[in-house]
Amino acid sequence: MRSRGGPAVLLCALLAGPAAACGAPAGSAAEPAAPPIVTTTPGTSTPGVSTPPRTTPAAQAGDTAAAWARALIMIHDITAVFENDRVTPQYGFIADQRDGCGFTAGWIGFCTKYGDLLEVVKAYNAAAPGNVLARHTPALQRLADARTDRTTGLGTRFVADWKRAALDPAFRRIQLDVGHRAYLVPTRDVARREGVTTPLGLEILFDTALMMGPGRAACDGLLKIASETHRAMKGGPATGVPEAAWLRRFNTIRIRHLEHPCTPGRQADWPRAVGRPRALQALADQGNWQLTPPVHIGGNHDLTITTPTD
Repeated sequence: MRSRGGPAVLLCALLAGPAAACGAPAGSAAEPAAPPIVTTTPGTSTPGVSTPPRTTPAAQAGDTAAAWARALIMIHDITAVFENDRVTPQYGFIADQRDGCGFTAGWIGFCTKYGDLLEVVKAYNAAAPGNVLARHTPALQRLADARTDRTTGLGTRFVADWKRAALDPAFRRIQLDVGHRAYLVPTRDVARREGVTTPLGLEILFDTALMMGPGRAACDGLLKIASETHRAMKGGPATGVPEAAWLRRFNTIRIRHLEHPCTPGRQADWPRAVGRPRALQALADQGNWQLTPPVHIGGNHDLTITTPTD
């Protein structure tokens, strides 16, 4: 997904939708550029970690585009913690983890089996013809068409070329764009429909879409969990349910899906991933709805993001 503007314009388009007037002046009748930023009230700190002031998900008016652009970078960094145990996105990561995906690579773990890695390479081919990954396109196409986790035709040369491509800022931007299209856009749709308006709320939904699937075909995915939460809470924040309570129930239902997944092949590894929603719920319990640094991700990760960095 290309943006003709800077990060704030890109985030406005992602979160507010094509009808929004990104950067519209205060008092404009246009739809706000992004969901509102939350208010702050004094809070407490976690031992050993300096935590931001405690907040609630209540909205306040103001220029939100730049703040949401900063929040998006924090979302990228939290993803890096969950995916690679690092505090910044790992664009050069690539490995065959023997988990049914073939090669897993990039900041969110694009896979050769499912074709999203191929989509990244095709976008790079369009932006930079003759790049180091272009020669692997036919092999990637065959693997994606066959929906196989084999890596036949790739091997160590592909691994080296991916790492080399990751040094190119244009390739890193393309990885983010493809990830946004696949996971952030459907996450935004759910957030707007349910009335989730905070950066942490978006991260909770985004991480679910990224790990468990964004679409209707995912029996443990974002749409299924959001629907179950809506029924359990008899509505969402858009209809008056407190956002904090709605997201707490969402995380509880997500944990239940992780512990007893209906998704084929995930019965062994997903129960071990319950630390992800628990770590995000801990941020909610601290009141860090704006994802204001430092952000500490506990559990098995125990990492703190102090300076959000793409």
